[in-house]
Amino acid sequence: MKNNKPHFFQNIGLRILSLVLAVILWVVVNNVNDPIGQMTISNLTVRLLHTNEITDDGKVYTVLDSTDVVPVVTVRASRSIIDSLDSSNIVATADVEDMTDDGQIKINYYSTKYDSEIASITGSIQYVKLSVEERSTSSFVLKTTTSGDVADGYQVGTITPEQNQIRVSGPQSVVESIESAVANVDVSGATGNISTYSDIRLLDADGNQVDTTNLTMNITSVKISVAVNPISSVPIIAQYTGSPAAGYMLSGVLTIDPDTVELSGKSTVLSTVQSIVIPAGVIDISGRTETFTTTVDITPYLPDGTSFADADFDGNVTVTIGIEAGENVQVSENLSDITLANVPEGYEAQILSASDGTSTGTQSVTFTFSTLSSDAASVQAAELNPTVDVGALLENVNSSDYSGIYTATVDIAEPDNATLLGTVTARIQITKKDAE
Repeated sequence: MKNNKPHFFQNIGLRILSLVLAVILWVVVNNVNDPIGQMTISNLTVRLLHTNEITDDGKVYTVLDSTDVVPVVTVRASRSIIDSLDSSNIVATADVEDMTDDGQIKINYYSTKYDSEIASITGSIQYVKLSVEERSTSSFVLKTTTSGDVADGYQVGTITPEQNQIRVSGPQSVVESIESAVANVDVSGATGNISTYSDIRLLDADGNQVDTTNLTMNITSVKISVAVNPISSVPIIAQYTGSPAAGYMLSGVLTIDPDTVELSGKSTVLSTVQSIVIPAGVIDISGRTETFTTTVDITPYLPDGTSFADADFDGNVTVTIGIEAGENVQVSENLSDITLANVPEGYEAQILSASDGTSTGTQSVTFTFSTLSSDAASVQAAELNPTVDVGALLENVNSSDYSGIYTATVDIAEPDNATLLGTVTARIQITKKDAE
């Protein structure tokens, strides 16, 4: 039977089947020649746009939880496109104008090449999170410290920073958490002065270092000079004024505790320091009847340019001066044993009598001493060598003839640890010798 269908519709099923097979074949061929691929980028930094919307209002922002860095970004595109891209072509941005009330900004991804031919760009995080605060500025006095130990026999002296005021600006909460600004210098093994630059660290109340990522500082490091001085041990000497009460004597005991002190200073200064002397006017023993102990601050008597090596030493020393009741010891001397010195030429002198203030003798005179019991025997055995200086006696005589009777003090060699009580005088007759 004759087929009346148009030619196009003849074998229509085969025609449709052929078209489908052709399309499938085209897709297969294309996929085989340029298949879909992907590339992965690590730690892609997000560009923040229009941040002036925050800063123009006098505020600052802080990125929370490092959300401005996307850990993993995946790019899907045909293999030929993927092969022509590198990580620099992939961009992530977050526009501050799109920030939500809770500080989140959606991250947008795109490529600077073939962007329209890329199937997809996805990141492991979708939002940047910001904390927005008022900007705050504070100033801090720089504290300088040292670490390590200088060489034996040396000590850290003055520490001088080139600048000691630090100005910090940033988020109010961060700035208010700052307790101090410090700079440290390592002095390990040093035997001389140090001059170096040191980084400035900001610390909170607990001594933890404050993150300065979102802070601005007028300086971040500072030049510091550290004096490293030698140490010298110096004796302490105490002087005093006055005398014990009548009948009392110094026992010879004078102690200072401590009796030496370590000083720190420049070697040129320390080499000239022989001792630290407590002046006589500081300690007065006038009228004392017993051992006297006092505390003296020797700080005012330190030589210029020196200081105590021990920072814990307050400068106070204890001075003890021994005072005991005296014992009177009497020593008799014959008048004939008194030397008459410097008799003028042409004259002769003789002692008529001598007096100790209470009695007068023509043969002997008594010298009375106050001394300690332990020294009494040595005083009695001492050589007094009594002497009258006749020349000195006659110095003020305004006459051509020195003949006459004079009264003069008898001088002696006072024994150690003894004090002469009263004055012994002698009546002396001066006569001119007869001419031959």
